[in-house]
Amino acid sequence: ALPRRRDLDGMAVPVHFEPKHQNSVKNNILSGITLLPWLKLLYRRRSNIEWGRYWIRLLFITALSIFNTFLSLFDWALYGSAIRDAKLNDKPVFILGHPRTGTTLLHNLISLDDTFAVSNTFKVGFPSSFLTMERFSFALSGIIDKTRPMDNMALSFETPQEDELAVNVLSAGISPYMPLVFMRDEPSFRPYFTFKEALDTDRTAWTDSFLFFLRKLTVRYGNTRRLLLKSPVHTARVSLLLQLFPDAQFIYIHRNPYEVFQSAVHMADAYYWYCYLSTPTDEQILDFILNQYEVLFEAYMADRSLIPEGNLIEVSFADLEASPTAMIERIYSHFGWALTPSTRERIAAHCGTIRNFKKNSFAKISPEARAIVARRWRKSFEAFGYEI
Repeated sequence: ALPRRRDLDGMAVPVHFEPKHQNSVKNNILSGITLLPWLKLLYRRRSNIEWGRYWIRLLFITALSIFNTFLSLFDWALYGSAIRDAKLNDKPVFILGHPRTGTTLLHNLISLDDTFAVSNTFKVGFPSSFLTMERFSFALSGIIDKTRPMDNMALSFETPQEDELAVNVLSAGISPYMPLVFMRDEPSFRPYFTFKEALDTDRTAWTDSFLFFLRKLTVRYGNTRRLLLKSPVHTARVSLLLQLFPDAQFIYIHRNPYEVFQSAVHMADAYYWYCYLSTPTDEQILDFILNQYEVLFEAYMADRSLIPEGNLIEVSFADLEASPTAMIERIYSHFGWALTPSTRERIAAHCGTIRNFKKNSFAKISPEARAIVARRWRKSFEAFGYEI
């Protein structure tokens, strides 16, 4: 049986998401999918697709999937044996935290250290062909905006990006990212957060796709560079990630839950409409936001004790925002990493470029929304000392 949505205790939905971008083909999380996974996805979800409303998006992704399949042949022919034989660095670093808690800023800063292997927007967007085609990425630059739709942070194919985006297309949608396409069917994707209650075949498909992508990154960078991986959904997978990488290190970042909620609502309204293949209701989007937070928090709290002593540090967005350099120094000191002068310079330069960055300003959270967040996310307020 599928997980059931939680009700709002009879309350009216306190937020509204305005439909938009119906005919847009930009910024879509499925742009890098190849033909066979795309056809599998269409077949599995055929009853949940609004074929008439989203025919332009469907046609574009279909055409792109054929193109991607052709391009993937070059990676297979030129690097197939190297990918199969690649030995992964066994000490990756995972940045954890709910979406909108500062994981992107932290990822961007640490990725300036060239001792790490980092996935960028092109690699995760086109995981089947990036080894061969990344040098020609300029030809596809028109399919993404120059800034992220939800916060106006700079976006390019070189920007560090979430590895789960690659796994999502490689696995034909075995990912909790798929509600961004099929929000009306969101409960069916919930097992893919932890995989503890997922089908064995789905867990295997996700794991194989994840390790395949990491092997491709290893071919690109070599295995002397540690993998630096950031996908908020990994926050629910500490147990699974430790099974794959017992010596992995973890950085968990948290933020005031009310701020997270406001930012998540804004992101859903500003970005998700680029990806939908069926139009959700306000209640469905809101329940996704609320449930995702609960799943990530509860799974992390249940499994964080599994992380070996010294391999986890927990930080706050407020401290990171107040002094990014000091936070990076704290993290490096905790893990005993070497912070070289050149890395310090790059971090200082990056901080200089974002110093005057104007964050989104949100309307004051309504009393109704505040009450729902306080009730549903109460445990996280208490765990990290935020005032309810």
